[in-house]
Amino acid sequence: MLDVVWRHLCAVAILTVSVVSHNYAAEFKDYRDGRVYRVIPSGNLNWFKHSLRYGKTAFFTDENGIPFYRDDSWATSCPEGSQLPDEMDWEQLIEDSFSGPDKVQNMKNFVGNSSLGFYKFEFDEVVNAKKGYAYFAVRNQGNRAMRLETKRGVAKIVDLENSDAVQIRCVYPRDYLSEMGISKTDMIYTDKRDNKKYKVGMRGGKIWMMKNLAFSVTSEKQCYVDDKSFCEKFGRYYTYEDALKACPTGWHLPDDAEWRDFQKDRKTLDWDNLGQGGCQDWDNFCDGANSGHYWSKTSVKEKTARSWEFNRADKDIERTDASVHKGLYVRCVAD
Repeated sequence: MLDVVWRHLCAVAILTVSVVSHNYAAEFKDYRDGRVYRVIPSGNLNWFKHSLRYGKTAFFTDENGIPFYRDDSWATSCPEGSQLPDEMDWEQLIEDSFSGPDKVQNMKNFVGNSSLGFYKFEFDEVVNAKKGYAYFAVRNQGNRAMRLETKRGVAKIVDLENSDAVQIRCVYPRDYLSEMGISKTDMIYTDKRDNKKYKVGMRGGKIWMMKNLAFSVTSEKQCYVDDKSFCEKFGRYYTYEDALKACPTGWHLPDDAEWRDFQKDRKTLDWDNLGQGGCQDWDNFCDGANSGHYWSKTSVKEKTARSWEFNRADKDIERTDASVHKGLYVRCVAD
């Protein structure tokens, strides 16, 4: 899984990204003709929001300027850095967008201003448009195409003649770091709520903050031995209730499964980073020199939640059930 995520993070794509208040917007520029496509995310991919309009490989262009492509040009039509979606990619899009109560409207939004129907060479015209059908190419399917029924929100792969032509939507791997507002040069995430900066990295196939969260959710003292300087060094303590809502948008408190993945390769753990700062136990504090205690989202006993203790002296990890009123640290993991 880790290798897969890194491939997506490092994929080569010509991409312009802007991140505003955690709202991700991306564009893909086709340098063959200078056309820019807005994109929408689904699964591990970004999809062109509109049908491809590269005319040189098109077989037919309708009165709306929408090109239709025959299957002998499908593989060469998407610009470099992108490709045709295969059947599994379409299935993921259908699950994400066309399976809920808003599937009809979502499908109409996806089709957008694209023409309906497909070009029938035998008739020299676009057919099936009045039925509300839109047809798109599918990688490795020969002359089979994905048919979207915009009146019912239903998707289905159908057989076409080799000479028939359909529209093309291109896809390319998502850039998760850019989506999270993370600088690739230094792997730093800035929390827009207070402008604090956090080093991030990959653990267990996910993006983690490599520093304890220091965002203040209450006016109470949240620092080791009530010294503000330790909040800068170790981060802040949180009760379980506060921990659940402490991470910024796009991040969350890890559950036990995510913590297990995080600590699997113990030789690569930063014990000096993880194993300090202790915890707050009512008016007392745990060993701040050799231990760090962290909340898990998982709770199996009433008024308790799972706690993960990292001991840097012994390079040992202990999982316990801690009172929800204790003060522990928070490490956020990307959604």
